[in-house]
Amino acid sequence: MHRTRSQGFTLIEMMIVVAILGILASIAIPAFVKYIRRAKTTEAVMNLRKLFDSSVTYYEREIADRNGRPHPHQFPGANQALGPAPGNNPCCGLPGDKCPPASVGGVIPANVWQAPHWQALNFSIDDPHYYWYQYVSTGVGTQARFTARSMGNLNCNLTYSTFERVGGVNPASGGVVGGSGIFSVRPLE
Repeated sequence: MHRTRSQGFTLIEMMIVVAILGILASIAIPAFVKYIRRAKTTEAVMNLRKLFDSSVTYYEREIADRNGRPHPHQFPGANQALGPAPGNNPCCGLPGDKCPPASVGGVIPANVWQAPHWQALNFSIDDPHYYWYQYVSTGVGTQARFTARSMGNLNCNLTYSTFERVGGVNPASGGVVGGSGIFSVRPLE
């Protein structure tokens, strides 16, 4: 008489598989969350690049008054802070924790990007976004400087991530120069 072994898994084999899956999940899920946050920071970096390029274009253009007298070169909104736009931490609690590009139920002003300085920078955001933006410029001529800042709250807690790109004028050449990269604080918060 033959004794046939039943087809199936033993309890030990099932426990080993569950343990392996648990270990893999404990490694993969935090790595995936970090990857998603890192992907979201691309928005801030790309928009700061746009703000830097627009600042250079604005500074280098020739502006004169009605009588033809040239105005000194400067960055938009000299000696004024612009933003934060669309507001300070306005995105949390909205669908997907993203700011809508325009007003939705009055949460964010519909004309937030219509301010003269944002228009001078040719900057607006037309898609839902995670970050809010600020632009500060000081001085004129070779003393002109600016800071473009992007702040976000990717997990909607009380810790913000900040990205900054600075620029100024090289007194020797008169050309606009910027930091060699983007300064960040808690980029993945």
